[in-house]
Amino acid sequence: MEDKKLIKRCQKGDKEAFQELISKYHPFIYKFLVKIAEDEQLAEDLTQDTFLKIIRNIDKFDIDRKAKFSTYAVAIAKNLYIDYLRKENKFKKVIPINKNFDIEDFSINVENIVIDKMFGQDIIEKMGKLTEEQKLVIKMKYIEGLTLKEIGDILELKPKTVKSRIHNGIVKLRKMFGRRE
Repeated sequence: MEDKKLIKRCQKGDKEAFQELISKYHPFIYKFLVKIAEDEQLAEDLTQDTFLKIIRNIDKFDIDRKAKFSTYAVAIAKNLYIDYLRKENKFKKVIPINKNFDIEDFSINVENIVIDKMFGQDIIEKMGKLTEEQKLVIKMKYIEGLTLKEIGDILELKPKTVKSRIHNGIVKLRKMFGRRE
């Protein structure tokens, strides 16, 4: 069924239409959230929250607008993920040192491992000082390896805006590390 007709039925309170809408978009939203959150349980929780928010606010969705319903749903999911990051203060998380680490194992370069852990922890602490939008695009670019266009498509931003957010975040990080651009 065409989305406009389906959403109109949802706006009239048709429960079957809601079920159909959820069945149609659940896999799409879940995959999007798994990709950005890298946590299937969190993605499932946020997917449920996304649909709860959609159901509560379905009357506010203007079916005559140019924006697709999928775009609207992804925007809600993205905002819920950003809210989650803010609430959990995820970017200030300390990286635990592996408890099974055997310092007697000479095949491992202990010095490099410690330096990597310290540097990684320092980066995570400094990332916590960036805006949520900057953290998200930097994570998508450098951890997930997405292109500017892919990030822009997911977040509904122009690649130029994504590039600008990454640039501004990197400039801030460089200043925090005492380096000039």
